[in-house]
Amino acid sequence: MAAPVRVQQIVVSDKLCKGCYLCIWACPWGVLEISEERNWRGVKKPIATKIENCRACRLCEWYCPDFALQVIVDEREERDLLEVEEKYEKPWLDRVKKRDEILSKGVWWLED
Repeated sequence: MAAPVRVQQIVVSDKLCKGCYLCIWACPWGVLEISEERNWRGVKKPIATKIENCRACRLCEWYCPDFALQVIVDEREERDLLEVEEKYEKPWLDRVKKRDEILSKGVWWLED
């Protein structure tokens, strides 16, 4: 298994964050907490208080309905990780594509 990617920063946009805190709820590592400071909208936005615990799973990004959050990682480490993922995931995706191609042509056992 590849080593975890080092997270440099977690940025939360003042303009986009509405304070729903889904990112805090989604984080399995407890990295984010509610800030005491309010942004210009009066919202206490999330902040990364335990960034050393972050494993760059990006669940916080995925759960944010307003795309207000961004996990910034070391680019070289992330590129290395993506190369490993591509090595194992690409053949699987190719098999899925081939399966879909076969199904789109129709298969005899599914015909009426």
